[in-house]
Amino acid sequence: MARIEAEERQFSLLLALVDTRAGVTKQELFERVAGYQGQPAGDALERMFERDKDALRELGIVIDVVQPPGDDSNHDARYRVLDGVLGDPAELQFDADERDLLDLALRVWHEGGLTEEAQRAALKLRADPEFRGGLPLERTPGRSVEPAPTASPAAILQPRQRPRESAFQALKRAADRRREVVFDYLKPGEREPRTRTVQPWATVLFRGRWMLVGHDLGADAPRTFLMQRIVSPVKDRAAKRPFEAPADAAATALAKLEEIWASATVGVHAVPGSDADIRLRHRPGTAEEDGLLVIHHADRHLIADELAGFGADVAVAWPDEQRELVRERLERIRDAHAEEEPR
Repeated sequence: MARIEAEERQFSLLLALVDTRAGVTKQELFERVAGYQGQPAGDALERMFERDKDALRELGIVIDVVQPPGDDSNHDARYRVLDGVLGDPAELQFDADERDLLDLALRVWHEGGLTEEAQRAALKLRADPEFRGGLPLERTPGRSVEPAPTASPAAILQPRQRPRESAFQALKRAADRRREVVFDYLKPGEREPRTRTVQPWATVLFRGRWMLVGHDLGADAPRTFLMQRIVSPVKDRAAKRPFEAPADAAATALAKLEEIWASATVGVHAVPGSDADIRLRHRPGTAEEDGLLVIHHADRHLIADELAGFGADVAVAWPDEQRELVRERLERIRDAHAEEEPR
């Protein structure tokens, strides 16, 4: 049996509770909700159900329990979410196209990639009967249905953007809950990683790369960390002193990164028609000057990695420092292949 993530199970539970007027019994939920189906009856299933109800309540969902007269047990109690409890401001209305776009945006982030506040908004939106028309067909347990010819784009497209950095969820969760984090961070040019203790303020996505913005306690200064350079599991702990993130922490960090990106450039020759030529020409901000492609970047080591990946299809014209960084990477690749024993 495929494993159902907690967020998926809780989402399925919410839909079951919304999609009823009279309420549903616990046994009916166990038979209907993805993640409960097929589970052996017992204390483990009961505890899972209680945890999921608590999780929904923490998101602001009010679960109404209807107890049959004269029944003191919970066996026949019926659960539901009352009409209007999930309601958003009456003036907030979405047409069909807007609902499709909202659904696609939620799919890009997927379940765990949202902040706790955004999860609450997502659950409320998706519980709306009109909005649910665009939910993924894969969410219906035990059914395999092809989209109808008139299905909305949101029912057909399945975009995904999962952060590749394994640290992402731990860092985002710690930032949401104001907990300190400890991790090993390897900077370019250093042989060994250093342990960092950080008060996380926000996780930001800048031009396809995830970063952590926070206060480095060791340096006693704000820092931005590239998540792909975190080389250990992220450990979180209660902060020794309570802290609050600056309200504009994410916006300030992104503005600084944009300033760096706008001012830092590298000029390259690319073989016409090559993959490098096509890709580099289509990077945001790339311009052609005197036969060179002028490329913007926010980190000289990252752009060196990217350019080295094109091999002989790219030659760096300037600056000298960037050319040297690319050359070093190409030489390492050459030496690594030279050391391999012939088969």
